[in-house]
Amino acid sequence: MVPKKMKRRSKLEIYLDILEAVSKTGKLTHIGNMANLSWKDAVKHLEFLKNKGFVETVKTGNGREEYKLTQKGYEALETLQKITDALAPKLTY
Repeated sequence: MVPKKMKRRSKLEIYLDILEAVSKTGKLTHIGNMANLSWKDAVKHLEFLKNKGFVETVKTGNGREEYKLTQKGYEALETLQKITDALAPKLTY
């Protein structure tokens, strides 16, 4: 069996995956897993999104930091999802 070639994701696709993950969970490990990123890459991309105002960190009751989407992040997620849906090939049977 020939292994499938892995398609590289664009940064835009990675950011969309991260925004979707942050909309569901605030925990760094879960975000990384849901976006299929290493811990190091998840931190790097989250820091970029934080600096751009799409995500923010919040302190939890136990003193840990978690991530959450800002209003700008929700708007970006919604827009990117619409674009992705519009460009996705339609399956017909």
